[in-house]
Amino acid sequence: MVKNPAQLLGPPITGDYMPSGYQGIFLFARNRPPFGLTVIQEMMADPRVIFGLWLIKGPILANSRFKVNCKDEKVRQFLIKNVTRFWRNSAARALKAIEWGYSGSEVMYRVVDGNIHFDILKDLHSQDCAAVTHEGRLVGFTVRNVPEIKTGQGRSKIFLGTPKGFWHVHWRTHHPWYGLSRLYGAHIPWWEVWSDGGFRDIRRLWFHKNAFEGGIMYHPPGLTRTKDGLTISNKDLAREMIEKKRTGGTLTLPNTTGGEGIRTWEYSAPASNQVPSGLAEYGQSLKEELFEGMGIPPEVFQSGGGEGFGSSTGRQIPEEAFFAVLQEIVGWLISDADSQIFRHLVRLNFGDIDYEIVPFGLTYKAEEREQQLQEDVRNTESAQAGIMAGTGQQQPQEPLEE
Repeated sequence: MVKNPAQLLGPPITGDYMPSGYQGIFLFARNRPPFGLTVIQEMMADPRVIFGLWLIKGPILANSRFKVNCKDEKVRQFLIKNVTRFWRNSAARALKAIEWGYSGSEVMYRVVDGNIHFDILKDLHSQDCAAVTHEGRLVGFTVRNVPEIKTGQGRSKIFLGTPKGFWHVHWRTHHPWYGLSRLYGAHIPWWEVWSDGGFRDIRRLWFHKNAFEGGIMYHPPGLTRTKDGLTISNKDLAREMIEKKRTGGTLTLPNTTGGEGIRTWEYSAPASNQVPSGLAEYGQSLKEELFEGMGIPPEVFQSGGGEGFGSSTGRQIPEEAFFAVLQEIVGWLISDADSQIFRHLVRLNFGDIDYEIVPFGLTYKAEEREQQLQEDVRNTESAQAGIMAGTGQQQPQEPLEE
């Protein structure tokens, strides 16, 4: 418990923090590697995974609404301002827990009208953070790669305790401190694509061997004398001509007709081959399996009739289930933020006052969802840059508190 408010103010304790970086990317073997932080890092280079995370995080960041119940109106307004600020400038950073299973951040505070307010979460790489517990309770976490305070040289490990450190867990039922990445269920179809001999290798091999039928150059038998006076066989000359030809290039051939069935110079252009339906279906099925492994039903990611999130026919139950899960993710995040940040701020500024933050707003009736789809897509697009960088300055179209 922080007793001195000055402990929450000032420059970041983590200083000039530098993430560990990316190691061991795409060191493939025949056998599928165990799922862990290194695999997650590799999966984050897959555009399908990035898009799947957009589909999950976009509605959360754009459509979340909250209600604050408190008998003290001053405290209620204080909480509305701080929860709104947290969601707009820091929720995307905390939601990295969706892909990593957990996320650690340094909490920055500011003084407004004599009270200590939440300012922003300073982003830390999940691989550099480790939870610290005492008697089965989370008390904070350590951060590595922090510069030495005294010398400014070298890197060390420091401890961030609540409420200066913020620790968010995704799927806490799998592990109380490290949760489980949303990518866990997508690991197998992702590996089926990227492993040696996987779908990408198969597709590359097919295009390498079968994308085009090779061009054919017919030539008469015998020899041809070049302008330099050299003699070259017509077979070698024909091969040289066709190998030098490029897309858009030209060939000039004599307009002659051979006698006695002898074929003269003639060029037959290559013909393109269509991708086998089985190969295309294989890739599509792996894509669907990856999204479904992330908890995204086909009704969400398949387009239909230009609606963006899929056709309305038959999608209501899986889509409602999807948004119910997103609502649960909102609940996890606001619960962690309340216990680790807002409760301490209320106690420091106002004393022990009872209140409740109630998240709602992601589950709609089917007809309401129809009206919201296009706006959701626009809001999702505006959130994408922040989601990828983990630094999104998401600005909802309406106040967070209803």
